[in-house]
Amino acid sequence: MAKQELLDKILSDAEERARTIVAEAEGKAASQVAAAEEERAALLDSARKMASAAAPETIRRRKSMAELEGRKLVLSEKQALIGEAYQKALLAVKASDKYEALLVKMILSVAEDGDSVIFAASDFDKVDRKKILADAMKQAGIRLTEDKEKGSFLGGIVLRGKDCDKNLSLEVEIENLRSEEDTCAKALFS
Repeated sequence: MAKQELLDKILSDAEERARTIVAEAEGKAASQVAAAEEERAALLDSARKMASAAAPETIRRRKSMAELEGRKLVLSEKQALIGEAYQKALLAVKASDKYEALLVKMILSVAEDGDSVIFAASDFDKVDRKKILADAMKQAGIRLTEDKEKGSFLGGIVLRGKDCDKNLSLEVEIENLRSEEDTCAKALFS
């Protein structure tokens, strides 16, 4: 049960770090969104001045185009901020002193007897790969090997199995979170 508590603590710490990153991003988001809104307002003002002498259809089209450009600018800034927040979360997970325990938990979540584990090239000198494998094998009661290949992903692992590979790289895991939940966008822009 102590291992489960450690895993829960790791997840709790990672979530707290992610909330901190989101809070930092909120401040930056507010100023960048305000700047984009000002630019949108300037575009609208410019379009109104140019269209004042034009026909009603020209006015409608230019206004519509200016509003669309403004929305695109705001959306672009929001997407950049969300991407930055997720990148910071990925780096925070890797910097955590519980990163190795997270790798063990990732392995345990889908490993099958005989799988080989591919570690990220960036983790080779930063984590105790042998200990991670030993802990996972002991807890799961299965045989695992370390793959000779170094992964080109930023962190996490890939399990190479007999029938299929299981990609548990941090990029894929964070992208799955990003596509499943809109919580970051809601937190930043609500």
